[in-house]
Amino acid sequence: MEEFYSFVGKRLAEGKKVVVASVIESAGSVPQGSGAAMAISEDGPTCGTVGGGCVERYIVKSARAVFKDGKTKVEEFNLGDDSWSGIGMSCGGKLKMLMQLVEPRERLIIFGSGGIAKSCAQIAKMLAYDVIVLDPFADEESFPGCEIYTQGVLHKIKEIPITPFDTILMLTDHRYDFEALQTVLNSKARFIGMIGSKNRVNQTFKQLLEQGAPLEKLLTVFAPVGIDIGAVSPQEISVSIMAEVIHARKGGSLKHLRLTGVLERPEKTHISTEEASDETEAGAQSMPAPLKTQ
Repeated sequence: MEEFYSFVGKRLAEGKKVVVASVIESAGSVPQGSGAAMAISEDGPTCGTVGGGCVERYIVKSARAVFKDGKTKVEEFNLGDDSWSGIGMSCGGKLKMLMQLVEPRERLIIFGSGGIAKSCAQIAKMLAYDVIVLDPFADEESFPGCEIYTQGVLHKIKEIPITPFDTILMLTDHRYDFEALQTVLNSKARFIGMIGSKNRVNQTFKQLLEQGAPLEKLLTVFAPVGIDIGAVSPQEISVSIMAEVIHARKGGSLKHLRLTGVLERPEKTHISTEEASDETEAGAQSMPAPLKTQ
């Protein structure tokens, strides 16, 4: 099991998704009983076993659907019947398999330590992000629970493996915007944002263009970062920034959700907060406990 969890942990640290297939029920003669598990990385490698080559080949194939839609699923195998799956194993028992998608934790990397940076870090922690702060003036009191680097921040960012589950925000007083953006521009980060006026952002972009940065790549940067909600205070600005981060991650129309008239019949496309809470609670009671990762 140590090798199994090491495999999963390493893939997650590299920013790769993993499907974990676990035997949750078995009957009759089976090669592996309840508790056996197999991990399938999205880039191909596997670890662990759930009962032999035929089953495992089918599990690897089935994992593709889980990678695609992210939905937990239960697969059942009759190891003596090849009429539906082609497995046809001689042991003749039955297996029920739980297949779960495990994703890396979302991570927010912040350059800066001012009021907006502090508030963004607080919101990100509330949203269960891991937070890294890079700034000479950052301290643990201002950024509780965050990983903080105050020395050689531009060198440190080069040492951090950036994955598609990372969000990078440049929330500095513009001391090293150019250098920071130049360093992370071609990274795999899901979202790169930089605070500043349009004139300031334009100036930084021009500098990078002079250094050979492609315009199409620069225009993928969210700069100035944030959604226009009329924000003024650092806290309000932080809300506008993190709202844009969430939108980039999960999508949405950015439109108001309020009613503009009285409905003749209940709308089916959305459910209320109370209904969502009830359904979530009911689902949690009926579903097996999810795999816990560090």
